[in-house]
Amino acid sequence: MQAIKNYIGGFFGSLLERIFVFFMALFLSQAPQYMNLYLNVLSGAKAAYEKSVKEIAEKAGELGMSTKEFIDDLAKSQSQAAKKSGELHQNQIRNFESAKKAFDAIKNASAFTRPFIFLKHVDWALAKNVQFQPALPFTMESLIYVIVGIILGMVLFRVFAFYPRRWLGGGGDKKQQPAY
Repeated sequence: MQAIKNYIGGFFGSLLERIFVFFMALFLSQAPQYMNLYLNVLSGAKAAYEKSVKEIAEKAGELGMSTKEFIDDLAKSQSQAAKKSGELHQNQIRNFESAKKAFDAIKNASAFTRPFIFLKHVDWALAKNVQFQPALPFTMESLIYVIVGIILGMVLFRVFAFYPRRWLGGGGDKKQQPAY
């Protein structure tokens, strides 16, 4: 029993470390909430892009053209306004495809891969529009993130607090004593 106490005391030896680990776990526990709110914003953006793309396709259909032919015709036009309109339409189609790909990837990701998929596909302009409010989540996914936050907090604290001293030549032979 004493060995277990010493082991746990070694990990949570200082008040500063406890505080750091607590805030890391708290921070990561909010990740699922933030990613779900981001999905809501991304869904709205995707719907707006989809509406624009459908309108472009309808206008192209009225002229008996495909969407690509319509945009290419605008881009080849002598009019600067038509060229800019073609560029705008092409950007709307690109944005729709990007938003659809990101939404599907994040929504279908597992709890373990979601943070990495999120970081790969996040649109920071949309992320700024997330109306985030911290919450106390009670999901299995949040529990996983809390556990990862505790482990990550302990590791990061140890790396930043103790290894620089050893690398710089000070205190390498001294072991930190538990706080209790």
